[in-house]
Amino acid sequence: MGKPKSEVNRGGHVRLYWDMIDSMAWRALSWVERGLYVAMRRKLKGTNNGNIEATLATLKHYGITSPATLSKGLKSLQAVGLIAKTRQGGIAYGSKVCSLYRFTDEQTFEFQKLGVKACKATNDWQKFKTLGEARAAIKEAQARPVGTDENAE
Repeated sequence: MGKPKSEVNRGGHVRLYWDMIDSMAWRALSWVERGLYVAMRRKLKGTNNGNIEATLATLKHYGITSPATLSKGLKSLQAVGLIAKTRQGGIAYGSKVCSLYRFTDEQTFEFQKLGVKACKATNDWQKFKTLGEARAAIKEAQARPVGTDENAE
């Protein structure tokens, strides 16, 4: 017997593994930051890790409607090692392209045209042993002025 008709065309899914959602990095995030992560993860389609953009225009449909919220969320996700920047964008960097990100728990393939280099999963989020360490990393990232992103590659 096949699947019920209501389950056939449901689309893809976002997979969150228990070791990640039980980690100190995940626990240190606010619900808004977790929502941003899930919205970004929705864009992962198998081989495009490293080519994930996070613009206000595409994320407004997921409830991220403020530039400040987006900026704070991206800083937090990078601080705890769940995402890493693969390309710096913005007019301040001499281009009208958006920044690109990768999920650190997945392999990244090369996108030569975009300047994205291949790399293995780094699982940077696993480095935090206590909730205090993860929260301190977020606090430090939030205190940095805009444009001083240490995670730019």
